Amino acid sequence: MEQKSKTILDILLSTNRLVETEAAGFPRDFTNEKIEEKLRKEKLVTSDDITRAYGILFDLPVIHLQNQNIKPEVLNLIPKNVAEKYKVIVFEKEGQIPGGKIKMAFAKPANLRSNPPQIIADLKNQKGVTIDIYLTTLEDLELVLKSYDQKTPIPVVSHLDQKPQLATVGLKTVDLKNYKIPYDVISKFPIEISQKYNIVVFSNISPSAIKVAVSNPDDPKVKEILDFVKEKNEIAIEEFVASPQEINEAIKLYYRRPSTIVPVNPISSVVASPQQPTVRPAAQTKSVVPPQPSTAPTVPQSAMSPSPPAPAPLPNPAIAHPAQPTYSPKPQFVPKPVRQESNPNPVVVTTSTYPTSSSEDQIQGRVIAPESDLDHFLGQEVKNIEALKQIAQTGNVPKILAATVALAVEKKASDIHIEPEDKDLRIRFRVDGVLRDVIKMPVEIQPAIMSRVKILSRLKIDEQRVPQDGRFDVTTHGHEIDLRVSTLPTVRGEKAALRILDKTQNIYTLEQLGFWGRNLRVLEENITKPYGIILATGPTGSGKSTTLYSILQKISTPSVNVITLEDPVEYEIPGINQCQVKPKIGFSFADGLRSVLRQDPNIIMVGEIRDSETASMATHAALTGHLVLSTLHTNDAAGALPRLINMGIEPFLITSSVNVIIAQRLVRKICQKCKKEAVIPEVFKAEIEKELASLHLPLPYKFYEGRGCPECDHGYSGRMGIYEVLSMSDKIEELAIKKRPASEIAQAAIEEGMITLKQDGLFKATKGETSISEVLRVTANG
Repeated sequence: MEQKSKTILDILLSTNRLVETEAAGFPRDFTNEKIEEKLRKEKLVTSDDITRAYGILFDLPVIHLQNQNIKPEVLNLIPKNVAEKYKVIVFEKEGQIPGGKIKMAFAKPANLRSNPPQIIADLKNQKGVTIDIYLTTLEDLELVLKSYDQKTPIPVVSHLDQKPQLATVGLKTVDLKNYKIPYDVISKFPIEISQKYNIVVFSNISPSAIKVAVSNPDDPKVKEILDFVKEKNEIAIEEFVASPQEINEAIKLYYRRPSTIVPVNPISSVVASPQQPTVRPAAQTKSVVPPQPSTAPTVPQSAMSPSPPAPAPLPNPAIAHPAQPTYSPKPQFVPKPVRQESNPNPVVVTTSTYPTSSSEDQIQGRVIAPESDLDHFLGQEVKNIEALKQIAQTGNVPKILAATVALAVEKKASDIHIEPEDKDLRIRFRVDGVLRDVIKMPVEIQPAIMSRVKILSRLKIDEQRVPQDGRFDVTTHGHEIDLRVSTLPTVRGEKAALRILDKTQNIYTLEQLGFWGRNLRVLEENITKPYGIILATGPTGSGKSTTLYSILQKISTPSVNVITLEDPVEYEIPGINQCQVKPKIGFSFADGLRSVLRQDPNIIMVGEIRDSETASMATHAALTGHLVLSTLHTNDAAGALPRLINMGIEPFLITSSVNVIIAQRLVRKICQKCKKEAVIPEVFKAEIEKELASLHLPLPYKFYEGRGCPECDHGYSGRMGIYEVLSMSDKIEELAIKKRPASEIAQAAIEEGMITLKQDGLFKATKGETSISEVLRVTANG
């Protein structure tokens, strides 16, 4: 019986069909019917996902009606208008009417338990029958309704056949109701394969023998899957025939994972891409997955998704069992010599027969990792380009991508770029803000790599005409990583950019970020005010969000209600209510801010002020007693005021609401292991002395640079911020109200003691934290 506190939303979350950020848009008081309506409208999950969620919630079997030979006399046990009204079909009967048993499938089960349709009671009373209730999809039901008045049985339209005729000859049948199938046994085949082809493993006789139940042995794809597993895995398969209903019941076991999880010991698992089944060759499986006892409960995990905390959510088949291409013949590589990692030239992997994209009918492969993190999946930690090159030579696409991500995390990269060129597929890392070529592979592998990225990110594999956005999680080198994926069609093929967000990274204090002296003092004075706006400005990737996170961590206490609106949520902070905005479904910053103001907040963080509506609401929120933190894209602190005015905000409202504006850039830090004193060209000395004069630093100035060593990237290691902090004063307010240009506002702020970006950078250069060239690079337009 359905628990009052449980809904299909809970089921979809526990089976990883939805993520927490997607579920956040559903009010807690939504009924199953309202949840279903919103799910379908926003296309967050498939119709089959919804039906299976109801099946788990109500403990009812799911049936696919297109696989049933429904006789007209059975169908007409209830009138068509009643079937359409209640979304119900009678698809099978046993015995004579009155009496006997009938089977009914409901496609709208939302209120089935709390408010059963009258048709059930009517049939029991009028026909005197016993009723077995099943669930089906709306699409299946609509298909049957179209054939309601036909005089012949409804034809089978699927590759599944409830009553196979040819291959069943000589095959044993099995009643799966008599088997208690362990999770580690049924999960040897991914759930997609079981659902799509009605195949389940129901017995593991020995490490080299299994028993499989199928509903249609004549299906060529079923034969192809089983034959390939037999041949490539050197495993014996004893085949049995079972009804689709029994197999559907058995598939429920996928969603009942044991609470105690130990590493899996799968056979080479069969995996389906959207068009074709896939399997993993045994030779590669043996090298990665060592033999282990198969009696302990196990769970197959994706090589590219982390193991969740106990009690663990159930695996999402779309992510946990992605299709991966393998190729024939086995690629033969002729690698060029690998240079030192400090060399700016990338490693180039070459081959005379590099694998190409497989056809729709080709069987592809993958390995289920014994644990979810990349290091276990790869069998090693990837810490240098040499290790990545060796994995690239295997032609194993899942491992190539896994190794690329692992190396990027090891190198502290913020982004991975996968870019097709005329003859090569180029992979670049952005390390400390600078893009570096890492490795090049033949461009023929690009479709396979992109398919892998899309499957993991839950994107449309067959859509290559428009950009797409997605995400997935990994664990490597002890870090939990959230990867935000963006694809873009180019004239040479699709490219992908993967933003790396480290969930395990600590939030820095303001001092650790690089605030000091006047900048730190002014900022701390303003963030303690109970209301007003704190703005962080700068270009994309300048660390604005990190600064706001540090401020939030400093001012967040149990006595205040802090709510954030972010896109995306980069770091999770305990004690703070963080929301992910979704403009595509109408949940923008402005919409979110409107809702947040009804949540009695003390402090609000808005990820970015992008439009006049958001700017207006943020301003009014600040004027009505809220402390608002947000970001804005301007070159310097003074430019934020004209920018807000250009958005249509009245100058007097801006000056009344804005507390402080922070402008910032990120500069690379000199490697302390190879630091040496630098000689500054005469052409720069006069400019530097002029900038530093107001800071009254001791002479002579000393500056430093990095020589370059195995521990750093061309003399640099890590990044830090340089800042200018502008607080509102009577003079600044007067200039803003008069709509004076940013240059006049900046000059007035400097006269009042503001330290500019360049001055802050040069001061840190004198301390040996960064170099003159870095400061001049990021402040060239400042």
